[in-house]
Amino acid sequence: MKNFFASCPRGLEELLLKESEHYNFDHVEITRGGINFKTNSLNAINFLLETRIASRVYKEVGTFEFKNDKKMLEAASEVPWQKILNATDTFKITCVLSRDANKEFRNSHYLSLVLKDSIVDTFKKTSGTRPSIDLDNPMYPFVLRIEPNSKGNMFKGIVSLDLAGYPLNKRGYRPFGHQAPIKENLAAALVMSTGWDKQVPLYDPFCGSGTFLIEAALIRHQIVPTYLKLQARAEGARFAFETQKWFQKETTIHGPFENLCKELLVRAKNGIESFGIAEFHGNDKHSKSIELLMEAWSTMGLPRKSLRVSTLDALKWKPQEDLSNGLVITNPPYGIRLGEKDEQLEELYYEFGETLKNNWKGFSSFIVSQDSSLRKKISLKTSSRFSFFNGALECRLLGYDLF
Repeated sequence: MKNFFASCPRGLEELLLKESEHYNFDHVEITRGGINFKTNSLNAINFLLETRIASRVYKEVGTFEFKNDKKMLEAASEVPWQKILNATDTFKITCVLSRDANKEFRNSHYLSLVLKDSIVDTFKKTSGTRPSIDLDNPMYPFVLRIEPNSKGNMFKGIVSLDLAGYPLNKRGYRPFGHQAPIKENLAAALVMSTGWDKQVPLYDPFCGSGTFLIEAALIRHQIVPTYLKLQARAEGARFAFETQKWFQKETTIHGPFENLCKELLVRAKNGIESFGIAEFHGNDKHSKSIELLMEAWSTMGLPRKSLRVSTLDALKWKPQEDLSNGLVITNPPYGIRLGEKDEQLEELYYEFGETLKNNWKGFSSFIVSQDSSLRKKISLKTSSRFSFFNGALECRLLGYDLF
């Protein structure tokens, strides 16, 4: 059993814990921004390939204790760096301070440099050559977390490897540079938190580029979020962990890992074949947003027959006439994103609440809201509230049952 950490957006820790139960991890512990757990390497990789909520999955490779930054260089040299990476490899270090460590150490970048010097010095002393820094595409993306040790009189440095080498929310269906208001893993988590009956259609009246719709489609039809990455791997691409020394040494998991990749691809392709007609409905008054949705839907390889789109005013958009139930989940504009005047936003939220009440009877509705004053304009009784962070913004997912 080895130590791992899965990170996630703040507020999603409980959902991530629930998602992890399927993998039977040992010693699972919720912490701020993720979960710690113990498991074997293959199980952790399986989780990495299937998780919809985690932002990254890290494998612990070394620890050391030190009193202050002046003692850190020597302490970090106790980690067996030559067993972790080779002199010809590349690496990068990101330092994260716990809340208590942040009171003692103000400059996380400096601590990253100290750890870098420790790694370099270790190799220079023994071989005369050293691994190089690569900030863009390192073979070894290290994360150094500093926190107080259990006794509280020293600090502990925990060195971990980012196994995927990229943020897991980047599924691959978005064009380079596109920034959606809600990241893919956050959108998936919010859909999962609604208790959605996957047999009913899903609607998004302010769909933007369609993150809720795409993530819901992946959930409903059991398509893993790494589907496009697995397709690229079948053509020669690799996850970061595949080039790392620890994985290359664990030869017994290579065969099962290959089988797992093939199994997930088959499951995804079977899921794509199971799509029905008009399962997902998106609307946005901006035609460019709908174009981005359509492009992403196609990039993901999802059947066009299952998606219905329109460019109406959300207040005039209605469900199909023959439908009496379904799920509405949406992220209306809230000013910070679009810059509308407060009066216009307040009227929009009030009118949207009235639209839901009058036109969407029988549906469950969930609205993302960042502004408490705007929430009050929706004259509906909330059936549920879920708090989370979208970046630095504290938000709510408000649920309404429409009778």
